Amino acid sequence: MEKVFLVFLGLFLISILAEAWHSRKHGKGWYNKKDSRVSLALGVFGVLTRLALKGGSLAFWMLLYQWAPWEVPQVLWAWVVLFLANEFVYYWFHRWSHTVPWLWATHVSHHSSDYMNFTVATRTPFLNAIYHTLFWAPLPLLGFHPVMIFAVEQVSFFFAFFQHTQWIRKLPGLEWVLNTPSHHRVHHGKNPQYQDRNFGNVLIIWDRLFGTFTPEEEPPVYGVDGDFDRHSLKEVIFHEWSALWRKCRKRKEGSKAVKA
Repeated sequence: MEKVFLVFLGLFLISILAEAWHSRKHGKGWYNKKDSRVSLALGVFGVLTRLALKGGSLAFWMLLYQWAPWEVPQVLWAWVVLFLANEFVYYWFHRWSHTVPWLWATHVSHHSSDYMNFTVATRTPFLNAIYHTLFWAPLPLLGFHPVMIFAVEQVSFFFAFFQHTQWIRKLPGLEWVLNTPSHHRVHHGKNPQYQDRNFGNVLIIWDRLFGTFTPEEEPPVYGVDGDFDRHSLKEVIFHEWSALWRKCRKRKEGSKAVKA
């Protein structure tokens, strides 16, 4: 897995440099230095957090795996079923990350950039690594070995990197099944018709089935609303938590006033 990670890291760096060069040469305006620094810093935090919690996650899944009523064999059909199951879990995890306030407070850092480029893929909401493991608990309980789950997750994670670009336009045919860059641009758009759409990871089929699919039509406007410094790492990570805390305090004070 370490070799795979190093290969991906090389592709990642080459892709960013190539996209940035193309943007600059053709005046696309896809990159902003300060914005990209925040993205890459969040990426470093995300990787370090995942590495720090990797052992604990695997140990927790292994514990659940011991309670599974059966063991799924590590054969081709099982990998396919696990891939689809992983996509299903990811869809709901991602969808709830947009609709549940405290989950959104963590996830919003990924959407806080006003740009769409490969560095935005690294805006990992690293705080979700703390509770992410719990959402995937059904998979080891169904008999999938934790190492299989981790492997499928990593492949899906690598695929998602290449969704974050304006360089790749629409991909006819593939658009029906895969969550292409075009579909993911919609997900990052703050246009009214694009908000809370296209939650899939590798596949777009769950969005089509559950009514959250929207194709890219007008150009997306990227980012999120809110008055915060988008070039401050601290504010990008915690601004929504601060807003959530203020709302809670306001409700508490209002409740006290009513009782008085």
